[in-house]
Amino acid sequence: MILATSTKGVTSAGLALLFGMVSMQAAAQSNVTLYGRLDTSIESQKQGAVSVSQMTDNASRWGMRGTEDLGGGLKAAFGLEYGYGVDTGIATTPQFRHSYVGLSSLSYGNLAIGRLDSATIAGSPIYSQITRNVSFVIHDAGATAIGTKIFNARNRVSNSVGYMSPSWQGLTLLARVNLAGPDPATPLAPTPVKSEGDFRQYDTGLLYKLGNFGAGLGYSKDSKKGGLLTNNFDSKLQAVASYQWSPVTVYAAYGRDRYVGTATTRSDVDYWLTGASFESGAHKVMANYAQREVQTDVQGRLRKFQIGYRYQLSKRTMPYVYFDREDPNSQVSGDVIRTVGLGIQHTF
Repeated sequence: MILATSTKGVTSAGLALLFGMVSMQAAAQSNVTLYGRLDTSIESQKQGAVSVSQMTDNASRWGMRGTEDLGGGLKAAFGLEYGYGVDTGIATTPQFRHSYVGLSSLSYGNLAIGRLDSATIAGSPIYSQITRNVSFVIHDAGATAIGTKIFNARNRVSNSVGYMSPSWQGLTLLARVNLAGPDPATPLAPTPVKSEGDFRQYDTGLLYKLGNFGAGLGYSKDSKKGGLLTNNFDSKLQAVASYQWSPVTVYAAYGRDRYVGTATTRSDVDYWLTGASFESGAHKVMANYAQREVQTDVQGRLRKFQIGYRYQLSKRTMPYVYFDREDPNSQVSGDVIRTVGLGIQHTF
């Protein structure tokens, strides 16, 4: 298998070699899995009098993960997940969504080090609460993204150590420390710093599942050498809950992000989301409404409504359609963005 496009030093020959190595080494490992997702939509977007039609990628990726049985219930584990745009073939920045190595134990839990997100064996203390309790309107990407725009979910971080405990009567603990601060491209991140240890992020979370009821509680804190700067993120408290009355699931989330505010900016930014999904056979309908206070405007609120429908054509192929209305700041006129899209998602 060869990925033909390359960016930022990753060549097509290098990717071909990488896939070849995976094929040759698979037999030597206890378990190696190659997987991926291709998700592309054609959408019409309107803001004020300006309309744009475009093709958009929605967090497509391929990856590999594996384990090696070390005996006594202990396993070595690794994962590499590469992000790219199906519409252009261009890699994301950074290219790898996650890249980690770790240890997994049924008795003691999972430990991972590297670039981590919710898809690793250690999960993501804040974002995993969302993925386990909230239905995304098709995907958490592009026009319908809520993880970054509403929750500041602190999902994907480099230079990190993460831990997920075994489940105890439905209760699971997650903890993570980021040793070098967020990537420069991460939304809501402070100004990048020079070296590891100058800036650290701490995230903790509890997940709970009992029958049809699910919940999560999380706390986050940033620490920067010399102190946080004006309007930097400081800390977070978040709670999420869901309940399923088949075929309907309802859910809600509330959180408060604390910043180093000023007389003209917010120190406390509240956000919330409520929504529901209906699923019957191959059909699923999802709708969410959310608000987030604008940190740089003490009167402004970001408001977002979205609804989507998907049809599970097969186990791996899913056509879909969605509508999203986003008002980035309720105090600014003419900035409402309305998006209608249809697309196909295929997983392998």
